[in-house]
Amino acid sequence: MHYMLRTAVALSVLMITSIVGGEEPQSQTPALPPEAVLGRAVGADYCLVQWKSVQQFYRQLADNTPTVTMSHVGLTTEGREFSEIVISSPENLSRLRSIKQASQTIADPRNKSAEEIEEAIENGKVILVITPTMHSNEPAATEMAMQLAWTLATSQEDPWRSMRETAVTVIVPSLNPDGMDRVAKWYAKNLGKPYEDAALPELYQKYVGHDNNRDFFALTQAESQLLAKLMYKQWAPQILWDVHQHGQTGARFFVPPYCDPLNENLDPLMVTGINAIGSRAVMDMTADGCTGIATGVSYDNWWNGGNRSVPARLNIIGILTEAASVNYASPVYLEPSDLRDPLGRGDYRVSNRFVHPWPGGWWRQADIIRYELAFARSLFGTISREPKLWLRQKLAAAKRASTLDDQSPRIAWLLTIDNEDVGALERLVGIMHQMGIEIHQSKTVLSADSRQYAPGTLVIRCDQPHSRLVDDLFELKKFPEYEDSYDVCGWSLPILFGLRAVEVVHDIEGDLTLVKPSDYGELFAQQDIHGLSDSRQWNVLNRLLLEQDALKVSKEGEGLREEKTPAVLKAAVQKVGQMPRVGIYAPWQASIDEGWLRWTLDYLEMPYQRIRNSMIKAGRLHDDFDVILIPDVRTSIIENGRRKNTAAASMTGGLDVDGMVAIEEFVEDGGKLIVMESACPWAIDLFRIPLIDTTAEKKNEAFRCSGSVVRGVMGEHELTKDLPKSMAFMFTHSKAWRVPTTKELETRTDADCQVDAMMKYAPRAVMLSGAMSQPEAIQDQIAWAKVEHQQGTIHLFGFRPYFRGWTHASFHLLMRAILFD
Repeated sequence: MHYMLRTAVALSVLMITSIVGGEEPQSQTPALPPEAVLGRAVGADYCLVQWKSVQQFYRQLADNTPTVTMSHVGLTTEGREFSEIVISSPENLSRLRSIKQASQTIADPRNKSAEEIEEAIENGKVILVITPTMHSNEPAATEMAMQLAWTLATSQEDPWRSMRETAVTVIVPSLNPDGMDRVAKWYAKNLGKPYEDAALPELYQKYVGHDNNRDFFALTQAESQLLAKLMYKQWAPQILWDVHQHGQTGARFFVPPYCDPLNENLDPLMVTGINAIGSRAVMDMTADGCTGIATGVSYDNWWNGGNRSVPARLNIIGILTEAASVNYASPVYLEPSDLRDPLGRGDYRVSNRFVHPWPGGWWRQADIIRYELAFARSLFGTISREPKLWLRQKLAAAKRASTLDDQSPRIAWLLTIDNEDVGALERLVGIMHQMGIEIHQSKTVLSADSRQYAPGTLVIRCDQPHSRLVDDLFELKKFPEYEDSYDVCGWSLPILFGLRAVEVVHDIEGDLTLVKPSDYGELFAQQDIHGLSDSRQWNVLNRLLLEQDALKVSKEGEGLREEKTPAVLKAAVQKVGQMPRVGIYAPWQASIDEGWLRWTLDYLEMPYQRIRNSMIKAGRLHDDFDVILIPDVRTSIIENGRRKNTAAASMTGGLDVDGMVAIEEFVEDGGKLIVMESACPWAIDLFRIPLIDTTAEKKNEAFRCSGSVVRGVMGEHELTKDLPKSMAFMFTHSKAWRVPTTKELETRTDADCQVDAMMKYAPRAVMLSGAMSQPEAIQDQIAWAKVEHQQGTIHLFGFRPYFRGWTHASFHLLMRAILFD
């Protein structure tokens, strides 16, 4: 009864205020507030919304409110609708096309007259993009955005009304609708059980889980690609607000400024704009009674790849907020002694970066939403008070990025025509186009810094608005000493793709033509086939192997279609014989790396089957598999799995002894085992392989290298034939091995097996981009080992050859290990 009365009152108030404000309803059916659609209060304890209800709310809001439109953008990885909600005044919505054009002019003022630019400033509106719930185990922002959309669309109070008049707000209801449903169903299923707050047994995004916020320059996932389309092709916004949650015991809320180090590829106006918005929010939120707000901690302004960090290099103010979490939607109670100082000082007390600590007590989903709405109120006030300021800030940054002068470190980057991996080149060009980066091609011989380059060379000029992102993706990084990194320290994309990129510092001369996506067919199809040096040929080879297997099964033929198959691929098919039966170990404690491995094999069209603990423990693995891959999973997870009472009994436990015996027998019977990074110590111990991890030796305890690009050199082996002499890949918590000395062997019980070094870390200049201390700990040590054990083979990758989809060059190593051995 109370609920019905409350809803009726809300609807009556809506209708009255709409008429008073001059915004008459569009239909007989008034829009419903979120609580009416949910059937409960927004942010209620023990309740999570599913995607269907979210879509239902926004659809009826758009249908029945003159200040809201809703559009279908595309489909998520699992086929759910990916939508955008646009909220502004009816007058602004009626001229969205001209507002977008003005925003594009501000984003790229080249070849525009002063009059055209001033007209864009005068007629343009601030465009704000809001992205809630990228991480689906941080769910409160979904309902916050519903309440925010309702308030922004209907309220006649400021800053809501003034925001509608001065700006266009684009809300993406969730950056991971697939995960929203996974989390909501998992939580509802476990509510009231001992493992109510347990982590999902699967990734909440099909392939990458939490790493979906590491995908915004590689753009491997459908959701990342759709957001890039919205941001860089359609709206060209001035500000992005990315809404997240973090741990329970620290600050209640984080807002920028970010902490050091500061990446020099960010325009100063973007950094000061971020700082100004965050600092004003601290004041406004504190006045609203929000305590426990921290700034300048944890989240740095160095790394690239995140949803708030890539836009910052594209002259967009990227704002990250992080609210303290609850247990999904279950409230938590925190004693003062439970609280941890966000500045890491050891005692929980005031600071200029933590002005009013939270005292402890109950913390609920509704509190998260209250803080996020308070931040939104501050942000909208900051935007609407000086809307032209934010347009001019972006304009100034775009002009600066498009201008070359004596202070410019370079004038262009080249991607040379002699790059053999055309598939990698095509992928990199596609990524850059999705982010609005211009690429030209030379139609004649190109002269750059007194050297000549063949016609067809690709040129990325640095006198374009998005040049800061280009520089940040292409250059080799030196991470500042004595600083800690939030994520990775280096990410130089061309060398991770195995491509030759040339920096042009002084001059460039040639006949250049702008490359468009419609040119791709001609641009890449005409490239000579370089055998398996071209990563596209792995896809072709896998298709041929599957086709051959199908022909054999159907008895329609025993060979390939001679006229369609290049000789190099015929030879490869003969060498492989038939498509191997590949299994990927998938523990019930969801592994992001297992997801990235699946993505890579799907990208390369390599079929596989996921293998669970029970399947392995059943034994006789050789009946079903030729190759088993174990991703980057710790020994404790492999052996012990999830602890009891963290999920249903069928999902707890690990391989145990019987699973380990089954893996052992699989290899001894002739199977191939491929193991990645953190799982390697488990395999080395199980098979008693004579290798010692140099990164764990006491003499190398000063060694540090996390998230950096390093260099490996190939060993002489049939498996590495025709590979480049050296290759770049990512070093995170990677391994490096040496063989034991004669004296060490006297005290060891190693198996009698042959170990070949397929690739070693470079003997010098091993670190290419990022940071490393005591590099001699890994120099000239083994990075990829092949072990012959009885009838079978073990490949030990001390790194991940498919790290986040960034390391395209080392995809070749993985495919060779699977197919050619």
